[in-house]
Amino acid sequence: MTAPNWDDLRIFLAVVRAGSVRGAGKSLSTTHATVSRHLQSLHDALGSPLIERRKEGQCLTDLGQRILPLAEDIEAKVAKIDRASFSANTGLAGTVTLSMLESLYLSVLDKPVNDFMERYPMISLKIIATDEVSNLAWRDADVVVRLTSSPPETAYGKKVADSPLALYASPAYLVDRPKRDRWIAFDWLPARQPLGSARTVANANTMGAAARLIEMGRGIGMLPCYFGDTHPGLVRLTEFAPIEDLQIWILTHEDLRKNPRVRALMDHLYDAFDELRPLIEGESPRQVS
Repeated sequence: MTAPNWDDLRIFLAVVRAGSVRGAGKSLSTTHATVSRHLQSLHDALGSPLIERRKEGQCLTDLGQRILPLAEDIEAKVAKIDRASFSANTGLAGTVTLSMLESLYLSVLDKPVNDFMERYPMISLKIIATDEVSNLAWRDADVVVRLTSSPPETAYGKKVADSPLALYASPAYLVDRPKRDRWIAFDWLPARQPLGSARTVANANTMGAAARLIEMGRGIGMLPCYFGDTHPGLVRLTEFAPIEDLQIWILTHEDLRKNPRVRALMDHLYDAFDELRPLIEGESPRQVS
């Protein structure tokens, strides 16, 4: 028996969380074979398997159940070491990772991000444009622009804007608007159910897909004001008032707040949102009564 390798333990945790070898491979952007190889390496090191296949799927053995909390504790300590190392780097030259919704970046943050890169040419900015929530503790991102109503307790930052939703249509749709509206839904609770007497004609799993259907005249739908009011193919309808939704926060992990690159990026984004707030909060739309 030999000491387990951290990479093997990391794979073990991914399999437990995903519920399968294949799911772990997908979450780690690696292959099924690589995950299986790491699991076997861990089993060999410990002299007994931690996971076994049963009728109900991948299940923890008795040893696996005992090892799991220990592996999670190691994971937390490795993450803390990584954050301490990054925080100790006091130079403005280097990499910083920014995570945000792709729709937010394309609608309002593309220019502020470009301005930041011009102002700090020695900082290499890694942009993660995703709907997935980045894990600050694990440094999936160093700074996140997140839509939330409850930021993590370990996060440091502040709310920079509210993000209401409003009703949108295309000019082409309004030229020959039906008596009973067609509703374009997307996978966000306030936008799923039609307003008024509209009937649902399409359900999209992303905001971008729903907005494209609305732009093409297939119906009306609910979108964030920052997206609908900046999209040239959409106009806001006023028969329903905007509804409150999530808030936009700029956050980093408490351990990273004093890193100069993190501080520079957060301060730059704070200033940008001071100017963008009226637009994001829907104060000046193109609208149709």
